[in-house]
Amino acid sequence: MPSSDARSPDPAVGLCATCRHAAVQTTARGSRFWRCRRAETDPRYLRYPPLPVRECPGWEAKEA
Repeated sequence: MPSSDARSPDPAVGLCATCRHAAVQTTARGSRFWRCRRAETDPRYLRYPPLPVRECPGWEAKEA
């Protein structure tokens, strides 16, 4: 279970910034929300987790 360290380039977002399951939703007014796509199939995850996410058992690195 990774914790927030060098894997997270944005400390305000935490692990979601580098997770392959994260998606950024941008509103018409320019607000940005980080959505967890794991929540679509696994009820243990929140669709819009409170940020910053410091620990997550479902974190997987984005593919390069």
